[in-house]
Amino acid sequence: MKRFVILLTTLAALIVLTTSAKDPYLDVIKADRYNAAGNYHPYPVPKYSDTKAPKGYTPFYVSHYGRHGSRYLIGSSRYTHTVDMMDVLHDKNFLTSEGEALRSDLHAMREAHAGQDGILTQVGSREHQGISSRMYKRVKKVFRQPGRKDVLVVSTPVHRVLQSAFNFVSVLKGNEPDLKVQLYSGDKYKDYLARSVPSSISDPLDSICDVNLEKMLFELTDGMKLGSKIFKDGRKVQQELGDDEPLAYFLYQLLEESSIAKCLDIDVDPFSHFTDEEVAVFGKIWNAQCTFWFHRSKETGDVNNTITGVPLLTDFIVKADEALKAGSTKCADLRFGHDSGIGPLLGTIKVEGYDTTPALADSWKEWPVYEYLPMGSNFQMIFYKNRQGDVLVKMLRNEKETIIPALAPFDGPYYKWQDLRAYLADICGLD
Repeated sequence: MKRFVILLTTLAALIVLTTSAKDPYLDVIKADRYNAAGNYHPYPVPKYSDTKAPKGYTPFYVSHYGRHGSRYLIGSSRYTHTVDMMDVLHDKNFLTSEGEALRSDLHAMREAHAGQDGILTQVGSREHQGISSRMYKRVKKVFRQPGRKDVLVVSTPVHRVLQSAFNFVSVLKGNEPDLKVQLYSGDKYKDYLARSVPSSISDPLDSICDVNLEKMLFELTDGMKLGSKIFKDGRKVQQELGDDEPLAYFLYQLLEESSIAKCLDIDVDPFSHFTDEEVAVFGKIWNAQCTFWFHRSKETGDVNNTITGVPLLTDFIVKADEALKAGSTKCADLRFGHDSGIGPLLGTIKVEGYDTTPALADSWKEWPVYEYLPMGSNFQMIFYKNRQGDVLVKMLRNEKETIIPALAPFDGPYYKWQDLRAYLADICGLD
């Protein structure tokens, strides 16, 4: 009997392990359902440690790019079809108690979005205030140099980005009032902060991506009883939707509009009303979509890097060259933009994690967007020098030390600027 109990216990453990192994992404979702939100995930306050700079080196210049913080969804039609249809299903008594709770959450989110199309939320304001505060505490010496007080801030002319820049700079100035800050914004700056891929190139790639995403949707939902937590009878819901809108499409739209919830300052949790499996399906597809938009993939190549990443990286090199000249009074270059800027920038540099080229369907394994490109994502290059004028650079991605796997550092995460510049300049075709 004892052997039989041991056998059953072992078998049960194997079943658990096998189930988990079938889809490891479910573990990611169970840890935090909003990991499925990808680039809509709020900025996680990082836990980090600093590798001490080599003896004799002190920080003197920062070059930075920050994506805007958490925002409202973009598009005046958001929550129109979904909420209206949920109201119809409510009137027909087609919703379960979970469905009714989801409907209530969506109504609250629609109300919160009224008149706030794409605007920074208070969550986003706090994100940039925090990033700025931690930067200052980390490299105070940069901002306390008597002869280097100039800070140049450039931003795309988008409201949420300007709001992010204001929140960041206000904290920096609060910590160091003597800083001389100049802020510029406009299409002139957007052209290199987040250059758009021409439609003649992007349209054919959009079609390739759409085919892959639709294939993923129907393959991942094959055999699933969709909407089982929120609908009493999925067949009746499908009849209400009509032949032109499969239930899988409607469910995906519900999930996509729910995914922004944690960026808002309201007490809702719409993902809790779906099954883990449904959230996982959405998360995988949304990850693939974001990979196409902001990184590179086997199916669509890396036009984002060549068209968007190179001009932005060029700006980093040119401005660093200016800051390193004798007599320069600049201590920081701060740039504020979008996921469509920082994603291609890091992909062009190929820092850790951004040196992959995943297949779209597998992107959640190699390039989890919630980790690599949440709201408020940022990149910092911290420049150090010694008395002899030698310059080292440490790179931070979302405030954590990172390296370029293809380029050996000088010491820990520190690179000799001459080596790093040569690597970056070669990418951009600069001398």
